[in-house]
Amino acid sequence: MSMDFLKTPDMNKLNSKAVKAQIEEVFSKYRMCKVMKFAVREARITPNYEARENGATNRVGDPTAQVAVYNTDKANECLQFCALIESIVNELEVDEQLLIRERYMKSARMTDTKVYSFSFDPPISAVTYGQIRKRAFEKLLHAFQFAFPKPRQDQ
Repeated sequence: MSMDFLKTPDMNKLNSKAVKAQIEEVFSKYRMCKVMKFAVREARITPNYEARENGATNRVGDPTAQVAVYNTDKANECLQFCALIESIVNELEVDEQLLIRERYMKSARMTDTKVYSFSFDPPISAVTYGQIRKRAFEKLLHAFQFAFPKPRQDQ
């Protein structure tokens, strides 16, 4: 049995810009799920005519039920995604949690300078901020590998 899952990704070997882009993409989706509501589908009252030449004419559909299931599934998917991200962030150290929440989870317009100057009490330096962010990114990247596994290509 392979123990590859126990190995944490080495941030020095990875492209830091690519890692940051991946993590920002996850938190962007988090902010969208948290703030925005998905487009709720509505059922049509009158279905469109479908020409069924040489096809099954006895097929019964329930478009209202399909729309209701879709709306419920999408809402639950967003709630589960947000809960998963929040639980992953809750496992970080306190300073890492503060950094991730303030910089990536609250607003897309937040900058690093605002976070290390105004969110930390007392304010920290840019170098310390970078070290904290690097530690947090290593942990997040490792957690995201398990939370969002890539489909295997050999199957």
